[in-house]
Amino acid sequence: MSQLVPSPRSAAACFILLLGYSWLGSANQLSPMRGKGRVLIPLTPQEADQCPSASEEDFLNSTLTTRLLPALYSVVLLVGLPANALACWVLVVNFRRCSSTLFMLNLASADLLFVLLLPFKISYHLLGNHWVFGDYLCRTMMAFFYGNMYSSILFLTSIGLERYISVVHPFLWKGSSWMWGKVCVCVGIWLVVGLGMSLLLFHPQIRHISSLNITTCHDVLEKDKHMFLAYYFLSLVGVGFGLPFVLVTISYSCILVRLLAKGRQHRQLVCVLALVLLVFILCFTPSNVLLFIHYMVEAKGCHNDTYRWYATALVLSAFNNCFDPFVYFYVSKDFRGWVRDAISCFSGRLKTSSGRASEKTALPLRSSEQSQQG
Repeated sequence: MSQLVPSPRSAAACFILLLGYSWLGSANQLSPMRGKGRVLIPLTPQEADQCPSASEEDFLNSTLTTRLLPALYSVVLLVGLPANALACWVLVVNFRRCSSTLFMLNLASADLLFVLLLPFKISYHLLGNHWVFGDYLCRTMMAFFYGNMYSSILFLTSIGLERYISVVHPFLWKGSSWMWGKVCVCVGIWLVVGLGMSLLLFHPQIRHISSLNITTCHDVLEKDKHMFLAYYFLSLVGVGFGLPFVLVTISYSCILVRLLAKGRQHRQLVCVLALVLLVFILCFTPSNVLLFIHYMVEAKGCHNDTYRWYATALVLSAFNNCFDPFVYFYVSKDFRGWVRDAISCFSGRLKTSSGRASEKTALPLRSSEQSQQG
């Protein structure tokens, strides 16, 4: 079974080759994918008459994008910000005690960076899909948005492979070499994701819609001028989701089979691991499948309707930022203990500070009483 797990170097090399191919495709304009695209496609008047609900104006004015999406992203912000901040703090404080949390720390950091940029996306939707922060910040936000999705997938895959090795092959790789190997994997993931997201930073992401008097961020682009997006996002789907999906499924399936064979003593752990696998599938599969379909299907008539479903599926992938900290809590006994220690320590400090404040306010009263008695 271990032969089915490719090395991180081969995956990174494959990803870089696919990105290079996307650059060549955009430069030479040799794509047979004419009429395909991920973002909203401006329709001709004839197409708009045949399918009025598919026009970009209808989508940008819809209740889905101006009310529902910002409300859901606000939930992600309100839950994900404190949860991931607490997770990062707990993991950093206790890192020396348990170096196995390295992947979880990087995952929590990626989630926290994503949540910090959510206010810009929420305001964009609340303003009627009108971007007021400039093109460069739009590029940065979209790079972090997709970078978080695929870095989360890769770190969750690394966590799954680490558990697979520790359960199925416990004596395969231990000691300092194991720790340095994990450090190299984390650095490699950040480098590969950073390289991949740099493509979004080099291309304009905003477009002015004169009929609505708004400026969109990434939602509406000139398809013919951005043919590289077809190769680019298909590369992300294949290497950033397809390969990790296979690895995670194989890893957790092997772990579950091994634990189930040991009897009911690991029943709770089996349920937790099954939940982790289910969350991974539910959060990331819909958006990536729709992304693949949106590229591979010829764009005719109502093609923009697919983008509605894709925009909704992206919110589901964003909810992974809320689920990850709770996955840490239920999977790791050490993490649960650290959180309890952190909460008790914080509450103890509050009691100490409040006690000192009450003593300070009581001192003048005591001195006045003594002066009256004297």
